[in-house]
Amino acid sequence: MTVDLGELYAAARYRITDLVMTSEPEQLENVCPSTPEWTMHGVLSHLRGVAEDVRLGNVADAGTDAWTARQVQRHAATPVPDLLAGWTDDAAMLEALLSSPSGASAARAVLDVNTHEADLRGALGCVVHLPDLFGDWATARLAERLIDNAAEAGLPALRVETVEGDRVGADQAEVVLRSSRYEFFRATFGRRSPEQVLAYDWGGADGRPYLAHVFVFGPRDTPLTEEAS
Repeated sequence: MTVDLGELYAAARYRITDLVMTSEPEQLENVCPSTPEWTMHGVLSHLRGVAEDVRLGNVADAGTDAWTARQVQRHAATPVPDLLAGWTDDAAMLEALLSSPSGASAARAVLDVNTHEADLRGALGCVVHLPDLFGDWATARLAERLIDNAAEAGLPALRVETVEGDRVGADQAEVVLRSSRYEFFRATFGRRSPEQVLAYDWGGADGRPYLAHVFVFGPRDTPLTEEAS
C-alpha cells in the first residue's frame, strides 16, 4: 500500500503532544513500564533528539543504543514545553524527508514514534490503540519482515493473520501466526517476552524456531500486559 510516511509521523507527533499537554507535570516523571530505563521525559527527550539529529546530520550511528542515550542525556534538563517546541521545529525537515520519494529510507522513524506513543500511553495507564492507517501499513511491513526472515532461515513457510483481518503470506503456508495488530506490533519491538509470544495462536505449530525472527531488538525479560482497544 502507498502511504505518506511524513503524515503518519506527524499524526503521531500531534497525538503525543496532545497527550503530554493534558498530563499533570508530575506524571511526566513516570517510568514507562515498557521502557523501564526511561521516564516519560526520557522518551520525549529521545523523540525530540531524533528530529534534532536528522536536522544536524548526526545520523551515522542512527538507531543504536549509544545514539539514543546521547539524546536522552542531552535533554535531561530540558523542560517539557521546550522539548515539544524543539521537536515541532525540527520535525519539519524529518517529515518532509519522509514524504519525499526517498522517505522509505527513514521509515524506521515512523515505527519508532508510534512505538513510543504506546510507551507513553502505557505510562499513564491509558488504553492503547494502533491508528488504522498506521496499522494497515505497519502490520503488512512487519509481517513481511518476519516471513522473509523465517524463510531465509529455512523454516517452514509462515503466514501472519490478525483479528482485524490482515492476512500476509502464502495461502499454503505450513504455519499460521494469529494475533491482534497491537500485540504483533508490540512484540516486534521488544515489548513482549518470549513466553508471551509463544502463547499467541500458532495454529498448533511450535513457535519457538520463529522467536529469533520476531524481535527487532530482542524480547523483554519479563511479561508486560497492556490494555488495548
